[in-house]
Amino acid sequence: MKKIAVIFHSVCGNDYLIARTFYESFIDNGQKNISCCRIEDPDWKSQPDTPEIAQKHLNDMFNLPVATPEILLDKDLVILGSPTYFGNVSSEMKIFMDATSKYWFEGRFAGTKLAAFTSFGSSETGGNLCLQAIHTYGQHMGMISISIPTNLVKGKIFAPYGILYNSQSKYAEQLDKETITVIKSFSQYLLKVI
Repeated sequence: MKKIAVIFHSVCGNDYLIARTFYESFIDNGQKNISCCRIEDPDWKSQPDTPEIAQKHLNDMFNLPVATPEILLDKDLVILGSPTYFGNVSSEMKIFMDATSKYWFEGRFAGTKLAAFTSFGSSETGGNLCLQAIHTYGQHMGMISISIPTNLVKGKIFAPYGILYNSQSKYAEQLDKETITVIKSFSQYLLKVI
């Protein structure tokens, strides 16, 4: 059985919903050795205008374990997700990535497969650049980037860097059916390539 970790940072809950969909999809496909962890963010609970449904998702998210660099050890596949901030990952995700540098010297993540996802508020925010930043990190760590095949879902063409979710600047309520279909299809593909 392969070992998988889904690690994400989420502010409005959108990246949490993507991570949860990945996790559930792997479980539905018989994968038992899977972790879903959140990146520590002390500012999460100080969002006073969070809609009720998004607050429910955020409360569920708080019950997940906080990711530490050690979660990446001995994994066959790591999926990293972050909101897009100015064409890059969030500072919280960057802090997590930087904290893994002690393993870079040892090459401990060499050969680990890496996939990525991001949410963004509008097409001008640079979602592809955020995904590239995740893969650049992975390449420095010796990981093997897994891209999305352009023919993953018939009739749709995807950016190769990972899952791009346009939240249209909304708090998490639910993912649209198309995004769920893409995540489930990508999960099945990932299980084949690892």
